[in-house]
Amino acid sequence: MNTFDKVKKVHLIGIGGIGVSTLAQIFNDQGKKVSGSDMEDSDHITQMKKAGIKIKIGHKATNLPQGTNLVVHSYAIEEDNPELLKAKKQKIKTLTYPEAVGELTKNYRTIAITGTHGKSTATSMMVLLAIKAGLDPTVILGTKMKELNNKNYRIGKSNLLIVEACEFRDAYLNYKMETLAVLNVDSDHLDYFKTQENYVKSFGKACKKVKKAGLVLIDADDEFSKGIDKQAKAKAVKITSNKKLKGKKNHFYLQNHLLKINDKSIKINPKVPGTFNIRNAAFVAAIGEHLGLSNRKIETGIGAFKGCWRRMELKKIKSKGFDFYDDYAHLPLEIDVTLQAIKETFPKKKLLAVFQPHQFVRIKNYLEEFGSAFSAADEVLIPDILRNRDTKEQMELIQTQELIDEIKKHKKKVHHSTDVKNTAKWIKKNGKKYGIIVAMGSGDIKKLYKYI
Repeated sequence: MNTFDKVKKVHLIGIGGIGVSTLAQIFNDQGKKVSGSDMEDSDHITQMKKAGIKIKIGHKATNLPQGTNLVVHSYAIEEDNPELLKAKKQKIKTLTYPEAVGELTKNYRTIAITGTHGKSTATSMMVLLAIKAGLDPTVILGTKMKELNNKNYRIGKSNLLIVEACEFRDAYLNYKMETLAVLNVDSDHLDYFKTQENYVKSFGKACKKVKKAGLVLIDADDEFSKGIDKQAKAKAVKITSNKKLKGKKNHFYLQNHLLKINDKSIKINPKVPGTFNIRNAAFVAAIGEHLGLSNRKIETGIGAFKGCWRRMELKKIKSKGFDFYDDYAHLPLEIDVTLQAIKETFPKKKLLAVFQPHQFVRIKNYLEEFGSAFSAADEVLIPDILRNRDTKEQMELIQTQELIDEIKKHKKKVHHSTDVKNTAKWIKKNGKKYGIIVAMGSGDIKKLYKYI
């Protein structure tokens, strides 16, 4: 029995977030009475309202219904939030989103997929593989899948849980994990971790959390992943493309579209572009092998994967003359590999990259890396930096023009817009020059396609 078993009435603060909305819908499907609040409306909120969840826009103490047993809130909710204050005053149990997911993992055999880049794509791929293999998993995702009826969750009847595990604020350290795949370790969230060393150590702590009879998967060719498995109690397996490591104990060898696992050779052919997605698929194949699935089931599941929400997602738009892609890429390496994959797929089409910078601290910390991340684009359009968790002091660290000037060291044509609606106007005026436009970022740039 866990915290949720006796809960009949749950309220979620920040319910529109991709993670919190997942839990809200799971609770609702379980028959609990669910309510919530958020600062602005969204597609997630519309979807939840249709499912019967009562949601208020804006945060007020009166939003908290009488008889609430549990309050779950996102990390974005401040301690002085009126609904959170009321809950604590009434001695109602409160949990952060990662704590709540941690409670859920206690009832399952949990497969967690993490890493700085690619975790949504790899987790979605693992979900599709598990469903097609008949494993009937419960799912918690950071993105939506068409195969889940455009939802970011699923309730299965088996004891298998597949979860996209975020590293921010050590969220995944709340989880009880049987399998952990660390796709890569780059650098992010330094507003919380402060140093690269602390960031890397966090992944090491996650490896240590995996139970002894479980499995830890890491990339032996990834610079910062090396050594994070040293404290792991579970068996650690490393995926490599390095011939010198081929054949070594607990090393799975990846070459082109083939993963060699001991005496097995698994074909890896996901229907998504980019060599990085072959790497993602290799982790998924290794997990499938650990679960005892046949080569045929693994290859069929991976081969059926065609992508997920906001990961090189082709959008239908009113404007004609160019294809419009939407992508979650918000870190330099993600931007670089996404643009490279699109350019490799459509080499003759003129490519405009629209990147919305998100979080002043992040842009300041990785300014040079952002500057050189757009090599595959023909031209670049940069809206203003979007605030997220930044204090007034942090907002003074850097201005949008500094980022534009840095990109101009590598690209001749870099344009500037302000907010999303202004960016849409710019594209309406100039879009006919391009064959492909890709919008990237983790902020409200996801709404851009609606205004074009």
